[in-house]
Amino acid sequence: MTGFEAELGGLRRPLTAFCYQLLGSPFEAEDAAQDALERAWRARDSYDPARGALATWCYRIARNVCLDRLREAPRRPLPRDLCEPGLEVGTPLVPAFDVPWLLPAPTGWAAESEVERAAERREEVRFAVTAMLQSLSPLQRGAFVLREVMGLSAAETAAVLEVSVASANSALQRARAAVTEGVQRPHPLAPAAVERYARAIERADVPALASLVADDVVFEMPPVLQWSIGAAPYLAFMEHLFAWRGTEWTTTPVSAGGRPGFLLYRGVGEARDDFAASRSYLLMTPTRASL
Repeated sequence: MTGFEAELGGLRRPLTAFCYQLLGSPFEAEDAAQDALERAWRARDSYDPARGALATWCYRIARNVCLDRLREAPRRPLPRDLCEPGLEVGTPLVPAFDVPWLLPAPTGWAAESEVERAAERREEVRFAVTAMLQSLSPLQRGAFVLREVMGLSAAETAAVLEVSVASANSALQRARAAVTEGVQRPHPLAPAAVERYARAIERADVPALASLVADDVVFEMPPVLQWSIGAAPYLAFMEHLFAWRGTEWTTTPVSAGGRPGFLLYRGVGEARDDFAASRSYLLMTPTRASL
């Protein structure tokens, strides 16, 4: 393996993380990063180290790959972006598979170095921030991710985005303002609170769930369009769910976007049926209460 090949291979994970923040899908991000690496390998004879670092050159290629993909799906939405809340208990939950949904990425999926692991623990990579970035232009997304998440300098960011330093800084300022305005800073989410919530699910304990969620909790289940805001419709849905699908549930702890969560399964042991991991992912956004 040549030195160039080894250095190129070492960029796979940061390129994947960069592509995810632009595209909003870990699957698309992996494909885009692979495409960028293949393009970089084919064009390796044109790379001039005197003009900039290999990482900067590869980020520029990845950015162009992402721009091509964003022409087909410029924004990956959540249910709240597409319709008003209206989760009616007992009505069929019809998935909308034709929507390019925003998808969470597991924490650590693209982290290799300590620098990247530290970046994933930062506030700027929370799923709520990723969702907010979807409303920004590709230039603003790129400036925010490169500066705030990947830690590039203003000059390096401008080189990747192929704009002036002033334009890159302006895009970053606009992105920061949009994220600050559009993303609520949550209360610290202790793993113990998630554990209590998981145990309440496993016991099918609606009163316990009521004590854990906020009054204005947002409940979404992509690819299902219906969603709700407020504890009352959420608790009514959970009570219906336990009556409909039974009261035996299993949870497995996970972490996505740097925050704790869990996968939800119906049943126990070998009889369990994957409820949330493949058919939908549950999004709970508490803003005021204990979670």
